[in-house]
Amino acid sequence: MKFDPEKRETRAVVKPPPESAHRVDGGGPWGPTQFDLPERSGSNAQAIVIVALVGVVVLLVIVGMWVLAYIELN
Repeated sequence: MKFDPEKRETRAVVKPPPESAHRVDGGGPWGPTQFDLPERSGSNAQAIVIVALVGVVVLLVIVGMWVLAYIELN
């Protein structure tokens, strides 16, 4: 048994806001999207170094607390 697919008329579900016709600063009619990324300003080596240093400090604090707890309990 074979059924024919139901035919529907196509229609727009939503329309952009009226003020979108005057927007020129990127994005689409709905404004900026998640794909409108800022321009690359260079490398992010400084951020990587800062995050690595903070991670090392946190690990050293954790290790220090473990050593202190080990010394106190034994």
